[in-house]
Order: sequence, then C-alpha cells, then structure tokens
Amino acid sequence: MQTDTICLGLLTTGPKSGYEIKQQLSGPLNQLFNLSYGSIYPTLGKLLVEKYVTCKQHSQEKKPDKKVYTITKKGISYFKHNLLEDANSYIRSGNYGDQVKSEFLMLILFSKFIPKEMTELMINERLLFTKQVYQLINYEGPLSNEGDTKLRATPSGIFIRGLMSEIINAGTKYLEKNRNKLGK
Repeated sequence: MQTDTICLGLLTTGPKSGYEIKQQLSGPLNQLFNLSYGSIYPTLGKLLVEKYVTCKQHSQEKKPDKKVYTITKKGISYFKHNLLEDANSYIRSGNYGDQVKSEFLMLILFSKFIPKEMTELMINERLLFTKQVYQLINYEGPLSNEGDTKLRATPSGIFIRGLMSEIINAGTKYLEKNRNKLGK
C-alpha cells in the first residue's frame, strides 16, 4: 500500500500533524504497517502541493510551529481511487499471504546454535511482548487521540482488532504449549 494512501486514510478520521500520524501507527496499527517520519513528512508535503490536503500552522512555545493537515474533497477522491487501485493490485497479484518479517522467528529457526538459556529468555520476552500487544489491541478505555477512537469504532476497525487479537492469541498459545519442541 502506498504511503500517501495510508496518510490520507488516517486523515479521514480528522486533522492530524505528521507526529500524530506516526503516533497512530505506533499503537496497535504498528502490527499492520509501519511508516517512518522520513516517509510521512515528505508524503504530506507532496499531498499539500497536489492539494489533496490543506495545512494550518499552530505556533507552539519554544518549539517549531505545529503543522496540522486536513484532507480535502480532492484528497478524499484521490484516496478512494488509490485504495481501489491497491485492492485491484492485491487481487491481481494472487499473493494473498502477508509477508512476515520477524527477527524472533529467524533466531528460533537457528536456535540449535544458541544456548538453551538464551532461547528460553527470547521465548519468555516474546510471550511478554505478545501479551502486552494483545492487551493494547483489546483495550476499550479512552484514547488520547480522537482519530484513534473514531477508527477503532468503525466496523472495519472492530473487525481488524478482532482478527489481530485472534492471531496474537493463537501464537501465544502455540508458544506456551510447544516451546519444549525445540529439542533443548
């Protein structure tokens, strides 16, 4: 998925700064997709030039001005067009699996060369991490960002949170049940 499509999609829930877009992607959405500031800010600049977003600067004490971006009607049309294009590309590709890049899985693959204590520590840390992510995804309390609240309350947000929760829960259970199968 294109960076401009993701940024515009997140702006459909309300005006945001580049920092707020990054923060939104640092929560549970980080499990789906991650963007760096180095890709967010140039993308917002490009979208501004092309009039897909507007920008208001808010002065801050002892800090640079905060730039808050709002999607325009032209931006919404462009977002919908790109989203449809991305969906068509996904379907035409025939590649319906998600690519999982995991340092943890690569280390486990070669764990026979790692001391047992280190492997156990890695698994324990992974279990702790997955349980924290599970709690974050299932958290129903107030959020500091209104856009996060709006997005998670949509039918697609509820669906994605449920699916992510099930995947993480299944992985956690598998790790707990099968950790002794590494032959150590």
